[in-house]
Amino acid sequence: MRESVSIITPSYKRAGSIKTWNIFGESLIIAVHEFEQGDYREAYPGNEIMVLPDGTRGNMAKVRNYIRDNCETRYLVMVDDDIQEIGYHQQMKRIKMDLPQIKNMLQRGYLMAEDMGIILWGVNVQADPLFYRQYTPLCFLSPVLGPFSCHILGDDGVRYDEELGLNEDYDFCLQVLRKYHKILRFNKYYYLADHIVAAGGCGAYRLMGEEVRQAEIMIKKWGESVVRYDFSRSTNPRINVPLKGV
Repeated sequence: MRESVSIITPSYKRAGSIKTWNIFGESLIIAVHEFEQGDYREAYPGNEIMVLPDGTRGNMAKVRNYIRDNCETRYLVMVDDDIQEIGYHQQMKRIKMDLPQIKNMLQRGYLMAEDMGIILWGVNVQADPLFYRQYTPLCFLSPVLGPFSCHILGDDGVRYDEELGLNEDYDFCLQVLRKYHKILRFNKYYYLADHIVAAGGCGAYRLMGEEVRQAEIMIKKWGESVVRYDFSRSTNPRINVPLKGV
């Protein structure tokens, strides 16, 4: 019987080199496009494979929506395939967690999210202990991003915007905040990932021209007071949620 929490990683051109597999092993459901499912089945014979339509290729919003629509459990953890470790900050050090500790953290996170009526939760997006706000262990207006996002599925009326193939996770957070006014983020916990540095994944189609085009869509949708970009520093937006709280 499948566990009550589905841990699913969308993967692209990384058959045999999924770093996240080293954390979750055969507990991980691997979501791949039709054209390369054979390579992944051969590389990971013990894992369940979710087959994505090839029409979702190159658009992470479509991929994420498909995963949400076809997940067979109420609780969904969507993780990138390049995560090296998951852990927590303690005394200015990173402490790596093993799988039983991670599953315990997930169980407690979902219990708290359910109690608070929250549909999206996650962990600190920075692995550097300097970013751990020890006097703000929880926050409710900060983004929870695609590399590690925990969903409570249901008729929530929120979907990833398929016009946004990049930074769709920031937009999804803003949608959730607009409708529910809260996201749960545990600042003590973190993930460490390769992101664009490794071959395959989003890096296979992520170009500056497309980043700029997507940024224009985000700004038009949310306004410059909410979403800002500084491409001299990062291709990721900075968001300013017009709600009171932390």
